[in-house]
Amino acid sequence: MTNLMKPGDLCLVTGVSGYVASWLAKDLLDQGFRVRGTVRNIGYDERNRQLLDILPGVELAAADLRNRSGWAEAMQGVDWVFHVASPQAVPTETDRTGGAVSGTEFVLAAAFATPSVRKVVVTSSEAAIAYGYPRSKTLYTEDDWTDLSGGAGRIDYFRSKTLAERLAWEMARDSRRNPRHVPLTTVCPGFILGPSLVPWARYSLQTIKGMIDRNPPFSLDMMGHSVDVRDVALMHIAVMNNPSTDGHRHFCFGVTGKMVELPRIIRELYGERGLKPSTFVMPTWILGLLRFVVTDISGIYGKLGHKNEYRTKYPGVYRYAYTDQRRSVRDTIDSMEKHGWLSLKR
Repeated sequence: MTNLMKPGDLCLVTGVSGYVASWLAKDLLDQGFRVRGTVRNIGYDERNRQLLDILPGVELAAADLRNRSGWAEAMQGVDWVFHVASPQAVPTETDRTGGAVSGTEFVLAAAFATPSVRKVVVTSSEAAIAYGYPRSKTLYTEDDWTDLSGGAGRIDYFRSKTLAERLAWEMARDSRRNPRHVPLTTVCPGFILGPSLVPWARYSLQTIKGMIDRNPPFSLDMMGHSVDVRDVALMHIAVMNNPSTDGHRHFCFGVTGKMVELPRIIRELYGERGLKPSTFVMPTWILGLLRFVVTDISGIYGKLGHKNEYRTKYPGVYRYAYTDQRRSVRDTIDSMEKHGWLSLKR
């Protein structure tokens, strides 16, 4: 297959200081593409200084997910748009759903109005596919959408990912908003782990930190679908390069197994260095009672206590080997120690 992207092409990566986006920008630069990355503020502050050191050659442009201004300028001359940015679960973020939806609208409107743009890839999530269903549903494909009418709809993360991706598809298929019919592809990763290029923690690694700190002090009896951040970045480039992905959603996961496997691996690899996350699995019947008063449990209850399978409709898109989970865990913990997020015994 002939690659659509050519060295020297200009790629826009939104939220380039983020966990996934920084790896994507690095891979693009390493492969000979020019990269423009958006940040909230273009001022030469400490974070931007570090980012320019981490990603030598990247060009920074100021644009905010909650503000229309800046996006048309950031899009000028761009060939390929990777919309990765989305508000995360950190104290400084409020109205995550509103930010995710407005950001998608601003980015895609600017992309579809820019003559040089040839394709857009949006980072979504399995959170937009596989939640809010009854326990009788055990198989999920890219044809499914998270049902927000019940408990799943009260979880901000599920709402933000589902509504933002739905809007992306509505805009892409609307000839008035996308008159040049610029192709859209979305990538829907499972739980992302792996090392961080940037020295500031984000959602996935904060989840690992909570697991290590026993917050909460148990695992769910639930299947997990995880993927290394480096694989997520490479898959974005793979689907951008492949015209057969145009108009499709794509699951992105490398390892399937019980969620309790992650704390077990951490204990095996780092128990002697003081990391001993809980491997207790909370019985589903207890969570069944709690779901009536705890919103987060009600949103995932349909997936607890039984097998659920993610089956991609497009297995040939991602042809390279996924990173082994034990390596991902080791690289994750080592990265967290390097950045000072964890203190391990010597």
